[in-house]
Amino acid sequence: MSMFSEADWEQLALEALARQEWLPLKGNQIAPGIEDGREAWDDLVLKGRTLARMRTLNPGVPFEYLEQALAAITQPASQDPMQENHRLHDYLVDGYRGVSYIDADGLEQNPTIRLIGHRPEDNELLAVQQVTVRTAEHERRFDVVLFVNGLPLVFFELKQAGSKHADLAAAHTQFQTYLREFPMAFRFAAFNVISDGITARYGTPFTALEHFAPWNVDDDGKPVKSGVAVDDEHGGTELEYLIEGLFNPE
Repeated sequence: MSMFSEADWEQLALEALARQEWLPLKGNQIAPGIEDGREAWDDLVLKGRTLARMRTLNPGVPFEYLEQALAAITQPASQDPMQENHRLHDYLVDGYRGVSYIDADGLEQNPTIRLIGHRPEDNELLAVQQVTVRTAEHERRFDVVLFVNGLPLVFFELKQAGSKHADLAAAHTQFQTYLREFPMAFRFAAFNVISDGITARYGTPFTALEHFAPWNVDDDGKPVKSGVAVDDEHGGTELEYLIEGLFNPE
């Protein structure tokens, strides 16, 4: 296993995610200029996809007000990534209530606009590898980004197993650098996942390394033994168990 390259780990992660119904894509398939892709290199949000999903989830709200809501949601209220993350987390969980309008019957409406559906099948789940983000000063590439309804909710940093400089601390440090360079890239992030192949841990973009946690139980809550292959498809790695535990759409 120590001979695995980073590309191999990426592949393993994508296969594990595909088993959980995440659609695997490559970064160039959602690049700016591509249909349903990003609007700009410095932003990761797939607004067309988000809006399409908002229409389905909020059938009673006229389209122009969904557009208005999305513009307000995605426009940063501050440049403080933690404040911004908190603001957006509330909308993801509770919906957005910042839009009022008079309906056809002359009644004022102040709907709760949902960004994520309660049932797995209501949501579009994308696992995208090699996602480039770029500003005038910096350019970086995220190994894997998970999008729910066009919103970048999870970031993976995968290091090569067994190589001298590849350990969890290095992956964590890299995320700290990204957060400094692209504070708004993480504004929707629920989790960051770091793995050096052998071990895999998760936390938030703001979690200190020592508080990143492993995922070591199966669906029934029974402890799992990592490093033992389950079958031909499943190598029994910590990364696979973490993906099954955290990214099961249910």
